Amino acid sequence: MKTIGIMGGMGPMATVDLMRKIIMATPARCDQEHIPMLVDNNCTIPDRTRAIKGLGASPAPEMVKTAKRLMMAGADFIIIACNTAHYFLPEILPQITIPVLSIIDVTIASAWEKGYRSVGLLATSGTISTGLYQDGLEAKGIQCIAPSAEKQHLIDDLIYDGVKSTNKAYDTTAVRELLKEMQAQGAEAFILGCTEVPVAVDMYGLEGTFIDSTDELAKAAVKFAKMEATDGTMIA
Repeated sequence: MKTIGIMGGMGPMATVDLMRKIIMATPARCDQEHIPMLVDNNCTIPDRTRAIKGLGASPAPEMVKTAKRLMMAGADFIIIACNTAHYFLPEILPQITIPVLSIIDVTIASAWEKGYRSVGLLATSGTISTGLYQDGLEAKGIQCIAPSAEKQHLIDDLIYDGVKSTNKAYDTTAVRELLKEMQAQGAEAFILGCTEVPVAVDMYGLEGTFIDSTDELAKAAVKFAKMEATDGTMIA
């Protein structure tokens, strides 16, 4: 059985959520049948969206440090508890010798396997601007519906002012209206394309048909750790 290395801290609640979902996805009957995990909860990694927008430092150097620590500690492969961080993978991969399982690829594969023709994308403005999801979905023949430029801030605010701030009283009225608008535009389901959006769904009781990127990564990581068949295109 392989040891999973989790690049965490982006943010802490999302990291814990990923760990929990790995445990829940593991068909274990006792402690000894669970998958070993190494976690580097590196909260000093600079904000990924700010970096993409040119407003802050690149997270790549700290991500490399975390990846190397996980590798040296004995991780057989790495998963990243942040969608936006995958934009920086080209700078990380040459620095390590173990593979990275992509949250983007496994989530797109799930949307395709479930037969969706059109999905809404709930992600940071950083992820939206990179096209990480849009390009992959289009390649599978799936339409991607993102919030309008005027309303994308509603998802960013949910993430930063809600989850990252651990604000349990955050008002999600505008977010709920946005989901209805995107459904009216044809979204059959919503990709939770930020690992803090699934946390928000639980915290605030948001409703809809969701493809949880954290859950998809957890299930894929369990299969890979148990050395079951995994689509090679999902491994960087």
